[in-house]
Amino acid sequence: MRNQVRPLSALAAVLLLVSCSPQRQSTSPDDLRKWNEATLKQDYERNGRKNSKWDEAAGEALTEYARVRSSYSSEQDEQLEYIGEMAADAVRAGCDDPMVGYLYCRFASKFARLPLPELQNEFRHMAASLEGSGYAPIRKFYADLRASNVLWENHDTNLWSEVHNLRLAAINRLSEALRDKNLPIEEASQSCQFLLESTTSSQYQLTNAYNAISVPLFKNWPRAAVSYLVKGKFYYEWAWKGRGGGYADKVTPERWKLFFSRLAEADKALNRAWRLDPQNDQIPTLMISVVEGRQRGRAEMETWFNRAMNLNTNNYQACLKKLHYLYPQWYGSREDMLEFGRQCVESTRWGGDVPLILVDAHLQCARRLPRSEQAGYWGRSDVWPDIRAAYEKFFQLNPAAEHTRNYYAWYAQACEQWPVFNEQIAALKEVDFAVFGGKEEFDKMTARARAAANPSP
Repeated sequence: MRNQVRPLSALAAVLLLVSCSPQRQSTSPDDLRKWNEATLKQDYERNGRKNSKWDEAAGEALTEYARVRSSYSSEQDEQLEYIGEMAADAVRAGCDDPMVGYLYCRFASKFARLPLPELQNEFRHMAASLEGSGYAPIRKFYADLRASNVLWENHDTNLWSEVHNLRLAAINRLSEALRDKNLPIEEASQSCQFLLESTTSSQYQLTNAYNAISVPLFKNWPRAAVSYLVKGKFYYEWAWKGRGGGYADKVTPERWKLFFSRLAEADKALNRAWRLDPQNDQIPTLMISVVEGRQRGRAEMETWFNRAMNLNTNNYQACLKKLHYLYPQWYGSREDMLEFGRQCVESTRWGGDVPLILVDAHLQCARRLPRSEQAGYWGRSDVWPDIRAAYEKFFQLNPAAEHTRNYYAWYAQACEQWPVFNEQIAALKEVDFAVFGGKEEFDKMTARARAAANPSP
């Protein structure tokens, strides 16, 4: 007689339903704000270095930062600038509170102009001060990791030991923070992904980071999409570590095996994340890269791309990943790249930075040429019309994005469109010389612009 399947008891059915159902995927804005205020302004009141000389400015900076961390605003750039101003006011008044010091390092305009060694010293001091404070572990995590990233900006191997120690401290602090059941799921997701992005330069640190955070992450959020998103992100990065960075014909069979087996795990995790939360645009965005690595067809890539753009019509990262899929060395051609870039400009649905994908397409085409031919690329007849169209559409959508005019000016001079170069420079309150390769190079460009406007008789 064949075995019959026994029906589940009512209690067993309920338990099965609970074990399979997704956890809450988001925190209410009000609860998120309260949590941020508790670990910023209220922690300052309890543990901070207070003084009537700077309490008002410090409190305003911390309160505004709690607002920024709790909700997206189209005016976020202005908010961050205001936070920097308030933190700077507090520091000028003598404030040495480490959390205010973090905001000062991150957002005060002074730091945009500091030479890198001085900037590194400021971040070193800030991270060490915050580590010795009573602020929440998640705040110490960000301080340690951002300090390590600033120290590693030029990949100076003399600083590697210090970078390594700061990253280890960040890993430990995040592991500690994730054990707190009150940590909002948004904070868990953002911090875990930031850690993985920051440790990809070292396979040891990448795996150490994931091993440290995955246990508390899945313990507190075992059925949440973000847990599987983090897992998928790790396996994607780990796959490339297994493959190595050489050309395809130099990769050994063993490394190819590692690459594809780890990508398969990333695919599995991200598909599960998508089933749990089909409203999270980060999942299909990362899946575009996984599809590329697994050598899947364009139709599958387009499916994930469309999912990402339907959820976020300003999803520049999804567009950038699709553009990468269309590189000639992958599954496309120069014509495919430019056709897609032009779609990004012409679209009436996509916004944000998306029109600049056409500029990115041309930049990548130029970089694929021998170095001696790259400068000449910008003189091709089909290049400048695309550059102009992309930036004109971008500024229609983002009229306040003044800093981007530096880049438009750079491309204008590369294409020898000197009237446009002059227009963009005149529209800037402050030139970012780094965009042009330094002040000396910028001065050469302005001299060429003057010569073009006033040719010799």
